[in-house]
Amino acid sequence: MVQFAVPLFSSFKERFVLVLFLIFVCCATLNFKYYQFRALKLEKTPQIMAEVLLQYTKTKSDKTYFVLKLKSDFGIFYTTTYEDLRDIRHRKILLRLVLENIGFWEFLKGFYAPSFSIILLQDSTFKSKLKTTLRQNILSQHNTQIMGEYYLALFLADSLPKEWRNLAQSYGIAHIFAISGFHTGILSVVGFFILGLLYKPLQARFFPFRNFFYDVGSVVIALLLAYYFLLTQSPSYLRAIAMGVVGFFMLWRGINIWRIEMLFWCVVILLALFPQLLFSVGFYFSCLGVLYIFLFFKYFRIPQGVLKKLFYGIALNASTFFQMGIVVYYFFPPFSPLSLLSLVLTPLFSLYYPFVVLAHFLGFGGILDMPLLWWLGLKTHTIALNPVTYVFLVCNVLSIIALKYKIAFLALLALNITYFGYGVYLYFYAI
Repeated sequence: MVQFAVPLFSSFKERFVLVLFLIFVCCATLNFKYYQFRALKLEKTPQIMAEVLLQYTKTKSDKTYFVLKLKSDFGIFYTTTYEDLRDIRHRKILLRLVLENIGFWEFLKGFYAPSFSIILLQDSTFKSKLKTTLRQNILSQHNTQIMGEYYLALFLADSLPKEWRNLAQSYGIAHIFAISGFHTGILSVVGFFILGLLYKPLQARFFPFRNFFYDVGSVVIALLLAYYFLLTQSPSYLRAIAMGVVGFFMLWRGINIWRIEMLFWCVVILLALFPQLLFSVGFYFSCLGVLYIFLFFKYFRIPQGVLKKLFYGIALNASTFFQMGIVVYYFFPPFSPLSLLSLVLTPLFSLYYPFVVLAHFLGFGGILDMPLLWWLGLKTHTIALNPVTYVFLVCNVLSIIALKYKIAFLALLALNITYFGYGVYLYFYAI
């Protein structure tokens, strides 16, 4: 294996200059956000154009109303309405908001505001037409709505149906339904393989002097960026694509990318550009998962031999799964011992995902609907596993200490395995 000798930075001064630049970018971003906030607050009930990401009903005091999750130019927010609405998910609307009690902090991280005067718009933009066409094409390949919506979540980051969310919680596979670095890696490999088959003959005949990795990699990165702009909202995918772009540039420049410092700078750059990510649990999970993978690479070298590499991959998957345990349960308490099956289901997804993408492209996307519906129909049971705050904080502290000391990495792994065992005990005791 080629060892890269070029460092990420050659001096402390370079790091300091980058920090100052990012502070400036962050201040400029926050200033722009505050300008948006003040402009809206100047009107008592500003009229906003937004896209409906999610629509569901709730009942309170024998009255049923709709909850809408909306995306506008200034971010994500929620509102409610007692109007009798049809399904307006993924449609553009005009509405008036009451922002009287909303402060800048709430505005930045996402908020709830009462609304009225909802008007449905006809969205004729290219992106909207493309997404509508894709949704209709995907739905038309399935005989049941729930399977169509399942694949819309898998391909277009739409909201996952409740039944599938419950199954994902039981089997500990919520991460494979949220488009993230895992999907980015799969798509990158598939993209390199397909484009490589097309590019190799052309390169050999017409331009053998070109760099294969740079040319094909540039096209793959461009396609992944286009895919991000097609998606509605995915902080984990944003982190993944940012790391992919930075990593590709560093490889092209001959810089060693297998350094935890690269993850740190990617996170800092994204927070400077999108400070609202600071409040995204998905972004936090995504960054933490990549950190644990980097730490595993740091403390356990990739062995020689196919069989040893296979066991190494299994150990990496298991280590990441357990180390994410307590932090995930702190925010999402549902627990089941069935989540251990994610150690098998996650690698299998690497084969399943490109297969179903190809299947939908060829027009037979419903080929696996019957076994998936059977799986969905299986009864599962979960309990609420609620780690206390100080245990959650200990995990975060150990994660930081593990950057330098292997013993902290192992202690974090042991703590999470022990807590998982405690969850299994509570599960069977509760039954």
